[in-house]
Amino acid sequence: MSLLRSPRQRWWLLALLWTLLLVLGIGGFIQQANDLGTSTSVLDNLYFTLQLAALSYEGDSEAINWRLQVARFVAPVIAASTLLQSASVVFREQFARFRARRAKRHTIVCGLGPMGVRLATVLADGGRQVVAIESDPASPGVATATDLDIPVIIGDPTDSTVLLAARADRAAQIVAASESDGVNAAITAAARGVERSSGLPPLRCAVHLADAELAHLLRSTELQHADGPRLEFFSCQATAASTLLDEHFSPAAPAPHLAVLGLGRFGRSVVLSAARTYADRDAGALRVTLVDRVATGRFHSMRMQHPALAAAVDVTCVDLDLGEPTADAVDAFERILTLEPPTLVLVAFEDEALAWSSGLFVRNRVGAASAIVIRTESDGGLTGLLDGTVPEHTGVAPLTTFPVLAKAVSLDLIDGGVREQIARALHEGHIQRSGNGGALHLPWAQLDDADRESSRAAADAIVETLATIGCRPAPLRRWGAPETVFSDAEIDQLAGLEHERWRAERAASGWRYGPVRDDAAKLNPLLVPWADVPPEARTYNLETAAELPELLARAGFDVVRS
Repeated sequence: MSLLRSPRQRWWLLALLWTLLLVLGIGGFIQQANDLGTSTSVLDNLYFTLQLAALSYEGDSEAINWRLQVARFVAPVIAASTLLQSASVVFREQFARFRARRAKRHTIVCGLGPMGVRLATVLADGGRQVVAIESDPASPGVATATDLDIPVIIGDPTDSTVLLAARADRAAQIVAASESDGVNAAITAAARGVERSSGLPPLRCAVHLADAELAHLLRSTELQHADGPRLEFFSCQATAASTLLDEHFSPAAPAPHLAVLGLGRFGRSVVLSAARTYADRDAGALRVTLVDRVATGRFHSMRMQHPALAAAVDVTCVDLDLGEPTADAVDAFERILTLEPPTLVLVAFEDEALAWSSGLFVRNRVGAASAIVIRTESDGGLTGLLDGTVPEHTGVAPLTTFPVLAKAVSLDLIDGGVREQIARALHEGHIQRSGNGGALHLPWAQLDDADRESSRAAADAIVETLATIGCRPAPLRRWGAPETVFSDAEIDQLAGLEHERWRAERAASGWRYGPVRDDAAKLNPLLVPWADVPPEARTYNLETAAELPELLARAGFDVVRS
């Protein structure tokens, strides 16, 4: 029923119905006048037809033809529908706030820019209840969200009273998707001031940061907030970089050579993701060519943030401004393209005109063994004009485009925080080791949000339990297998603490000890102190504790000893 969900289409439908009503009404009154042998003007017939909308019929009751019969019953319905549609426009904000007040365990999307609109669309398509907040009532995203039947509250998302109007007190998640990193941080601060409804788990705050390296550094804080909202940082650029490499770059290919033109946020993310993937294969250094106006300086900046990068890549930096190139820099770049053709050339300039001209320049200098990908913001603009018009020829490198937002924005983008990754891994490990049936042994994707809370609580407790053995999680500064290995005594201590945490959680939910497990009666034979747990049942917790360093490494963390 998309016809009824879109305000624009509803207006067109009403216009069509009014047109049909006028045709029927005027035609009916003309026929009635002819039947009665009288004469009426067109304006009189128009006036009589419009009166039908107010349940007022001025014609002869004995000479009603089928047109008038239809018109006089349909006219009030069309008039009432038009009145309701007009009211929905005039009182849109009030309607949105009324609908938001009824929402529960929903997702609040703050900011309806290009990314916010895509996130709201993906969430709605995924079956989640969505409420949006946008500070600019003239933003095109407001109309798009309204067409998707998403309530939009106009206001400042950094104001806790606006968040309360969107029922943040009982929402499941807030997504800070503003264009500004500073505004997104302020939204998180405002969320801390919202008092949660009793009985609900902590609010999850997914915070978008345009700077992928800043997002990487801040992810180390995600597990350190025991009180207040659970923070989860994500970067569209970093996710898009991983997607691009999955689609266009194979580190297993013989002598892979990656060339990146433009070391903006996306270009740097691609270099780091490729280097990390290649380092995990333990196949030596990845051949990388970096082309940028200040390529050397930006590479050293990446090395400062990621010390492991220096050993992971065999890099050549070409300080070339492709907007205003010098002859020497162009010659150096052309020699690389001729003598050492890259297997993949990524043109990552944010200026799409420069990206296209640079991509075509490279295409004329490499063979079909190379692939060229041009980074674009979306499918529109210059890309929409040029994409598909560049002819493909045998022996010439294929050229494709990569729209960042379309490729990166998905449910996994906002559900891929450190806590969520660890919780999912813990849940999957539990299924593999226990093999028991029941609702909580479904795959992660099939669990509802409430059933995922037990695994999230276990992820929350990791920082506290690691501290008991003198360890803490820290951002991963090197790539490869984790170095920290726990002793048997430390594994037993961590396993015991997690068991006692789980036992307390179960008891708070009304579970009791019973010799035989009975989910309906909330009885479990494992609700005993750690020392009394049978040896065969202790294995699960012991194996989980031993694998913590590897699990954290997959989420981008090291376990370091204090």
